[in-house]
Amino acid sequence: MNSIEQVKAPPKGQKRYLVILALLSAVALGVIGVTGYFRLSSDTAALQSSLIKSAGGHWNKKIAVRVGWVTTALLRNALRWVHLDREPRAVIDALHGIEVGVYNQTPGERRIDRGAMLSATDKAMSRCGWIRAVGVAKEQELVAVYLPRKGLSAGSMKCRVIVLHEDTLVVASARGNLKPLVEIATSHLNRRELDLALR
Repeated sequence: MNSIEQVKAPPKGQKRYLVILALLSAVALGVIGVTGYFRLSSDTAALQSSLIKSAGGHWNKKIAVRVGWVTTALLRNALRWVHLDREPRAVIDALHGIEVGVYNQTPGERRIDRGAMLSATDKAMSRCGWIRAVGVAKEQELVAVYLPRKGLSAGSMKCRVIVLHEDTLVVASARGNLKPLVEIATSHLNRRELDLALR
């Protein structure tokens, strides 16, 4: 009598189901991955939603694009084989993710109170741990830049940007590593100081 039990292979019908399930899972993941490029993240979508709610009226999405850390990492690695000047390479190395949504207000809607919109956005962002670093609201323009209250460093930088020009709203979010850009800026400053000293 053999004490080692033989492992039986699954019946042919079960193999087909497993292959079909694997293919369907791969297709579903591919669809989710591709459509993810055209959806804002939940945080940026919440910001956009609160902005539109505070502005009132009807808004139409023109475009929404998101490029995450996987895509930017693949791009950085692929471009290592391409000759680029230091400045464009520094920008590519610094960027680790970006998303942008553009919305147009339906024509004929009421005029937007940009000051009230900025105040409402400040409150909403403050509840989420963000603080306004730049804010300008006048006539047909509104520009605001928000930074996180905690965890801010040159190696790990995040920001959210809001631009409202007439009836077009742009909501953007970016994250990255500012060290390559700081190095470029420092080298330019050092070169300028050297040029001034030699004069």
